[in-house]
Amino acid sequence: MSWQPAAQKIREALNTSIPEKWRLQPSQHDGIRDVTGVPETCGLLSKDDIFITGLDASTLVEKLARGELSSTRVTEAFCARAAIAHQLVNCLTVFFPETALERARELDEHLKKTGKPIGPLHGLPIALKDTYDIPGYATTWGYAANATHLATRESATVKTLRQAGAIFFAKTTMPQAGMLLETTSNLYGRTLNPLDPAFGPGGSSGGDGALVALKGSPMTPSTDIGGSIRAPAAFNGLYGIRPTADRVPKRGMKSVESGQLNIRVSCGPLAHSLADVKLMTRVLTSWSQARYDPNSVPVPWREVDKMGGKLVFGIWEFDGVVMPHPPILRAMRETVRKLEAAGHQIIPFKMPFDCWEASRVYMDIYYQCGNEDSMALLKEANEPIMPAYQKMLDAYNVPQTPINAKQLLKLIQAQSKYRGAFCDAWDATGGLTSTGQPIDGIICPVSPLAGYPHDFLPWWGYTTLFNLVDYPSTVLPVKDVKITAVTDPKDVSYVPQDNVFDRECQEIYDPVRWANMPVSLQIVARPFDDEELIAVTEVVDQVINHTS
Repeated sequence: MSWQPAAQKIREALNTSIPEKWRLQPSQHDGIRDVTGVPETCGLLSKDDIFITGLDASTLVEKLARGELSSTRVTEAFCARAAIAHQLVNCLTVFFPETALERARELDEHLKKTGKPIGPLHGLPIALKDTYDIPGYATTWGYAANATHLATRESATVKTLRQAGAIFFAKTTMPQAGMLLETTSNLYGRTLNPLDPAFGPGGSSGGDGALVALKGSPMTPSTDIGGSIRAPAAFNGLYGIRPTADRVPKRGMKSVESGQLNIRVSCGPLAHSLADVKLMTRVLTSWSQARYDPNSVPVPWREVDKMGGKLVFGIWEFDGVVMPHPPILRAMRETVRKLEAAGHQIIPFKMPFDCWEASRVYMDIYYQCGNEDSMALLKEANEPIMPAYQKMLDAYNVPQTPINAKQLLKLIQAQSKYRGAFCDAWDATGGLTSTGQPIDGIICPVSPLAGYPHDFLPWWGYTTLFNLVDYPSTVLPVKDVKITAVTDPKDVSYVPQDNVFDRECQEIYDPVRWANMPVSLQIVARPFDDEELIAVTEVVDQVINHTS
């Protein structure tokens, strides 16, 4: 088998699936650095299309449930915008608008006959990452060897959303090997960041991030095993959450490393608002069949409101491995200033262990079976390995073959120690707060960079750490922080840490190069406190982004 014919067939099918009425001309976007405005200026969308796709998911489901908008009309608008988005940034793997419109008409008829929506997402079109099974479509995970393996049943997440009323119209790109890599594969090519084509949209849910940023889907149910929700959220200026892993049913999700159970994948939304983050998280964690899913713990959703109260946050600026770039540090410090001015307390937080060693444990557990499965899939289709993937394997010296049981046991013991130490450190903050209670959350970077150029391997320790200990976290943009050479000059006095990640991270930074990228922060809460996490993030969002 050769990967080239598979790639050609998939790309031709995708191109054919885009109707002529939604096709862009190169003159409509050539030479434009930030293409987020192109869908509204290219002339292919009506005013009605632009209005509909400009609404967030929470507003849309209210209007759909009341019959103020038809599902058919909403689905058509998002399909049109998704088609345009794909032509701009290459974010889709398969596109099936007619199937989606047929389902939309069925839902419109149901609402007309009964006067009731079928669920909280009634009639809402949603794209799905290429890690979820939809019957009749391939789930490739970025590998050409999987291109002809059509799913016969739907993943639990897909079933949950469908029963809640969602409509599916496309699947989105992800990188070869799936992990926190640039969203590039031999099968689908490279996905671009809508804000700057010289940058990636984050991974592994990069297709989701790029599509949502271009408003081609109101939100997506993305996945995260090392930062794959949080990086695309940060690098596309979106909101997102990585819930506690076991809160969400995940049966039927594809992964090369799905056999390892110690670092659990989580599923959560990428969206334009925290209201949308809460909406999808509530749906995913409230599914009636979750109690029977072997990959989740049925914890009922709770309504939590932190507005009006005084909160206490830990601030964690630097992990001792890679120093964040100047705009990330500025965003944290401005956030601290605004929160303190609003009456909230901020205290320094220090990790009680070596973060480099923790990242090694994370990687060793994730690749406990070595990389032979990934290499076997590449070999099956004679695929070359992506440069970023090879860099990651080299940086962490990932073995080809599985480790033995004794080695795995030592890694699990180390993971348990990290979890215990982190829990104790969180508890200990109660002695430093004005309330006498532990902190409500930790504010920290998502990444040391506000986005990364193509083929660059960034440091992911600020996200993988929370997968290792399984603490939920949100991402929100700091909208007032814009990167400029005046406000964010390179710190020429900083001496990089003695590791390749920090040295390369500092060397590559140029504020002019990063000028178009958004700046975001991460907020972390304790396990199974996902509702509290969203509530405290709402408070921070109101303070720093002036949201209502």
